[in-house]
Amino acid sequence: MIYKITFPLLTLFTLSFASFQEVKIGKIDDFYKDKLTEQQLRIIIDEIKHTFESELNMNIFDYSQNGKPIDILFETPSKLEEKIQKKMGNITSKLEKIQELKILFPKIKEEMTILQNSYNEQTFILNKKIEALNEYIRNINKRNNLSKDEYLKVQNYINIEKNKIEEESKKQKKYRMDLTKLFNHYNQKVFSFNNLVNDTNRLNNEVESMNRSFKKIKGKTFGEENTTIKTYYKDGELVKEKSTTTTMSKIEIYGFDNLKQLKAVLAHEIAHLVGIPHIEAKNALMNPILDKTQEENLVLTSEDILNFKENF
Repeated sequence: MIYKITFPLLTLFTLSFASFQEVKIGKIDDFYKDKLTEQQLRIIIDEIKHTFESELNMNIFDYSQNGKPIDILFETPSKLEEKIQKKMGNITSKLEKIQELKILFPKIKEEMTILQNSYNEQTFILNKKIEALNEYIRNINKRNNLSKDEYLKVQNYINIEKNKIEEESKKQKKYRMDLTKLFNHYNQKVFSFNNLVNDTNRLNNEVESMNRSFKKIKGKTFGEENTTIKTYYKDGELVKEKSTTTTMSKIEIYGFDNLKQLKAVLAHEIAHLVGIPHIEAKNALMNPILDKTQEENLVLTSEDILNFKENF
C-alpha cells in the first residue's frame, strides 16, 4: 500500500498600512492664477502639517522637493453643475433684493407715519374751520332781520371762509393722495418681497434635489497596489504568504470655492496619501462627504484620531 502524504497549504495575508509620505507642489492650472499662488499653497500645506502633528502627536507627512506632487487642476463643469451654479447665482441675486427690501420697508413705514400725521393734522384744521363757519352761519340764521349792508358783509365773510376751507381741503386731498400712493407702493414692495421669498425657496428646493443626484469630486489620491507571494515550509507545513503594499503617487485637486475649502479637501487627500481610509462619522475630516465645519475650522475629531491610530 502506498501512503500519500499531503501537506495542507496555509495562506497568510500581510497588509501594508499607512506610512509616512513626502509631498511637494506640482502643477497649478492657469485657471487659478488669480485665486492661488504657490506661496499660499505652501502655507496651507504647512498649516495642515501643524494640525496633524499637534493633534496626533506624530509626524505623518512632510514637504520635500522629492515628494509626491499635489496638482491643482481645472475641470470643465458638467451641464448639471452649470445648471446648479446658474440657480445658485439666481438665488444670490434674489437674496440681495430681499435684503434691499428689508432695509427699504422701515423707511417707507416712517414716511407713511409722517404723511399720516400730516393728513390727520390737516383734517383736524379743516374740520375746525368747517365747524367754525357752520357755527357762524347758525348764529346768523338766528337773527331775523339783517340790513342789506349786514347781509352783504355776512355773504362776503362766508365766501372768504369757504375759499379758505377750499384751500385747506385741497391740502388734505393732497396728503390723502400722497398717503394712498405711498401705501400702494408699500403693498407692491410687500408683494415683490413675498414673490422673491417664494422663488428663493423654490430654487433652494430645486438645487437641493439636483445636489442629491450630483456629487462633485473635489480631490483624488492616486496609488498602485502591488501583491507579492512568498512560499515556504514552517513546522512541516507549506505556507504561502501574500503581501499587499500600496505605493502612492500623487494628489489631484479639481476645484475649490475658497482657500478654506481647499485646505479641508487637501487635508483629506493627504490623509489618504499616507493610507488613512474613509469613516462615516459625522463632521469627521475623513467622512467621504466634506463637512462645512471642516471648511471653517480644520480639526480632527475623536473618530478621526482613532482612525489614524488604527491605520498608521
